[in-house]
Amino acid sequence: MVLLSSWLAMGCMARTAISQMVVISDPHLLSPELVTPGSAIANADAGESKMMTMSDYIMAALTDSIINLKPQVVLITGDLTHNGERASHERMAHYLNRMAAHGIHPLVIPGNHDCNNPYSMRFDGDKTLPVPTITREEFASIYHNYGYGNGVVRDQASLSYCCEPIKGVVIIGIDSNMDASNTLVSRGDSVNAYHNGGLIKPETLQWVIDQADKARRKGKNVIAMMHHHLVPHFDHEERLLTNYIVQNHHEIALQLMQAGIHTVFTGHLHVTDATTLYNNEHTDSIIEIATGSAICYPFALRTVTVDPRHHQLTVATRWLNATPECPTLRETGRQRIINATPGMATMLTNKAWNKVGNRMGQLKKMLEVGGGKTNLPETPQQATQLVLRHLNEVLSRAMIAVVEGNEQEKDVDELMNMGKEGVRAIIDETAPDQADALWEFFLADVYPKLEPLVRSILQDLNGVGTRGESRTDDLQLKARM
Repeated sequence: MVLLSSWLAMGCMARTAISQMVVISDPHLLSPELVTPGSAIANADAGESKMMTMSDYIMAALTDSIINLKPQVVLITGDLTHNGERASHERMAHYLNRMAAHGIHPLVIPGNHDCNNPYSMRFDGDKTLPVPTITREEFASIYHNYGYGNGVVRDQASLSYCCEPIKGVVIIGIDSNMDASNTLVSRGDSVNAYHNGGLIKPETLQWVIDQADKARRKGKNVIAMMHHHLVPHFDHEERLLTNYIVQNHHEIALQLMQAGIHTVFTGHLHVTDATTLYNNEHTDSIIEIATGSAICYPFALRTVTVDPRHHQLTVATRWLNATPECPTLRETGRQRIINATPGMATMLTNKAWNKVGNRMGQLKKMLEVGGGKTNLPETPQQATQLVLRHLNEVLSRAMIAVVEGNEQEKDVDELMNMGKEGVRAIIDETAPDQADALWEFFLADVYPKLEPLVRSILQDLNGVGTRGESRTDDLQLKARM
């Protein structure tokens, strides 16, 4: 009887034992065998926030760190490779095999870069040459032991799967990619076409709901992971960054919440951020925890304490500070973010120019009524230079704040004022004779519409001004299973 009681007690402890996980995202590994130094790799790397030429060193250092942490499970939420090169996937499998050899169970899910990628190439001196990418079937084969092999339940419509790597804790990996629609000249298609947006197929969504329901009925906890965002990380993300969040995200999030999924780990946007969505009655919620790219400042990895008995996750954030090859990794990566700001400004300015550029002539005539002078940009390049002259510093500081997480701990009011001063300087330069009137118009009609969006980003708020307004700690938090 004593032996039976002891055995039952041990079984109960096993079912409720606290476990450890690590989460990383977007390692964008580029196999060293695909790089011969020269202008090709230098040009590709220039102006990038991703430290692509360091990706293998970073993955090696991360693997060593994970082995030292000794978690039971590692989740990698997509974009395992630079551009889906077969050699890069095989290199990633090498690192996962190292973890597995130490008793750690890695689980992966593909990102938009990983399969059927028409831009899979090697950098050979001063030229780039195409190399084989992989199909979705080959992805499942390469990562057979890391989400797609024995002991898992597979979705027949996607690369989604369900497994129980920790007793009482079910992980559902959700494939949110659209690469099945990619076309590749190397495979006989007429053009290269690449889709990086997010989509969960209706049949896959139903499969996920069924797996969550089944697990819940058995009294198990459920955690999801996917590549694209499910919950907006700032207001209007779905409109401003359409390709970073899955289509019909709000309806899908509510359905997953109802099925008993309360935490989902993601990546894709390269920011270390957490966000919470409540249901309409404010009686239930789902939290999304996004982890920044492993090869971008601030080089984040999440440690997750899993407490099945209390249905709770405790998430902490760590940083990879250095590698043997780059002892100043953090400082170098931070400067890369700053150096990438002009590229971001160019992208935003070009988008704006596509909408208003053809009306610059009309605006010039209107502003010059009565003999006023203007210095309006005539090309998108001139517009970009105008923006950079007056907003480069505030954009850089805002980017640093966003990628680091917990933006509200920075001096948001100072950043807001810097932005306003930059806008005023742009007005003074482009329309000096009408500057006061235009500034009053900006303050009265433009800024009130713009401010809630900017504050949503910089104050780490979601649903600004609504009943569902929330702020979630990005770096140290507790989440429900």
